[in-house]
Amino acid sequence: MRQTNTYTFVFIVITALIAALVLSAVSQSLKDRQALNIENDRKKNILIALGVYSNNNCKSDSGELCDVQCCYDNYIKSYAVDFNGKIAKGDFVPERIIIEKELEKPETERIFPVFTRVSGNKIEAYCIPVAGKGVWSTLYGYIALENDLNTVAGLTFYQHAETPGLGAEIEKDWFQNSFAGKKILNEKKELVSVKVVKGKVRPDSENKIHEVDGISGATLTGNGVTKLLKSSLALYEPYFRTARKEIK
Repeated sequence: MRQTNTYTFVFIVITALIAALVLSAVSQSLKDRQALNIENDRKKNILIALGVYSNNNCKSDSGELCDVQCCYDNYIKSYAVDFNGKIAKGDFVPERIIIEKELEKPETERIFPVFTRVSGNKIEAYCIPVAGKGVWSTLYGYIALENDLNTVAGLTFYQHAETPGLGAEIEKDWFQNSFAGKKILNEKKELVSVKVVKGKVRPDSENKIHEVDGISGATLTGNGVTKLLKSSLALYEPYFRTARKEIK
């Protein structure tokens, strides 16, 4: 009986070890593919925010349908800026820069990615990542601005864990589309961003150009969106101020 129990125990241990090794090997082999899929999804959301990718399709310069990477290569130019708003130099891939990790660094070492929609040598729109706390999770997305760097061109949220039917409405078209055409600067050219109000935007509101309708039953998520948009845009204001002068 003792030998039988020992054999069973050893067999279970060996089987568990083999299973763990196999799972580890599979996980490692899929790591690069998973990273590629995550990067591809980010590129897709950048394209959506910039108004290039819609209805799950994209067209190349020749008018033929192409995949996300082809579309991205055709329309997007990416680079990074430092905390002073100057173009950053170094060995990095803008698509792989994570804002939260940059904010953990000393201010002078931070770099922030910028994605632009280009036609020829002309920049038609700018896109930056946005991130911040919702109710239950960190919200990740992208906001795009027209080439005046004041008018919102588009907004996407692609990762969150907000409540389905409530805060999760931030990923719905009706909510994201409501930001298009809103302004992030006031008459004094100061950053005020866009605010998610509680309920509906009043037609007589003096600030309606900076406001969008809230989500019923998800006021806290709306407040989170308001805060993260302003804080994310503020990181880029040093660069945007310089770029606006160049546009003039």
